Amino acid sequence: MSSRPRHPGLLAAALALALAFAAGNADAFCRSVTCRSTESKPCATDANGCGTSGHKLFWKTSCIQFNLHKAGTQQVAIELARKAVTRSFQAWSAVDCGGGKQATMTFSPGEDVSCRVSQYNSKAPNVNVIFFQDDNWKYRGVDGTLAKTSVTYNDDTGEIYDADIEVNSANNLVTVTDDAAATKYDLQAILTHEVGHFIGIAHTQDASATMFPSYSPGSVTQRVLAPDDKKAVCAAYPPDRVATCDPTPRGGFSGTCTETGGAGSSSSSSSSGCAVAPEAEASRDASGGTTIPFVLGALGLGWLVRPRSRKREPASTARETVR
Repeated sequence: MSSRPRHPGLLAAALALALAFAAGNADAFCRSVTCRSTESKPCATDANGCGTSGHKLFWKTSCIQFNLHKAGTQQVAIELARKAVTRSFQAWSAVDCGGGKQATMTFSPGEDVSCRVSQYNSKAPNVNVIFFQDDNWKYRGVDGTLAKTSVTYNDDTGEIYDADIEVNSANNLVTVTDDAAATKYDLQAILTHEVGHFIGIAHTQDASATMFPSYSPGSVTQRVLAPDDKKAVCAAYPPDRVATCDPTPRGGFSGTCTETGGAGSSSSSSSSGCAVAPEAEASRDASGGTTIPFVLGALGLGWLVRPRSRKREPASTARETVR
């Protein structure tokens, strides 16, 4: 998610086009997939721009534990930050899929943790952590990005193993308030979008949806799922899905982590791309996985910008980074 100067005419045109598109396509939502385009072999897409090659990403369990880093952010009291984080997950939990049936996805908040790095340990315990970068947003070239979600998954099946969310509070003022006049970059709205990526939902061309790749400062509308978002989670985690509830992170739970990575771990890489929506980019990591970033543009036209392709090496485990 990124902050960029507004171009009123271009933005209005894009939103009008997006709304027209959404009006004619009841199912505009997209699922994240394992296929990543290369210069020589682009991935197939459908009329909505959704990837149709590879496997769709999904959590095998019907319940996921998430943990907030204990330091929170200097911009918001820890209690308010924790409330915003929890509510952002609740928005996607047990969504009504119609007929009195709910999506088979719920979340549970765990204890605050000391881990403050996005990584996946293939041979050690893990944690699905949400943390803030108050002092240094290390992803050069996207300093206006509001948040970044990294998802580790099995490249051969699409099963998600781990997910982490970073918030760029170093370059942006995040707020937690219901006062529209005091709202800058609404933390709950930002995180609700990121949680969509956390569970394998990609960007949509429906401009009314939480997963639309644009955010305007002061807006809180993305706190609440639109019909398109609900269709997405119901498609990914349908009521009739056979899944057990096991919130324990893959490999077990650990509230600590290795800041510098190391054997059996994978860290998210930096990203680059167009001004408002950096494209999918892959890089091989120590555990044999891949890191792939996406960006939600703030005040931008993310889905209208054609990304550049990046080379991707094959992997049995991949790590996807979503902004």
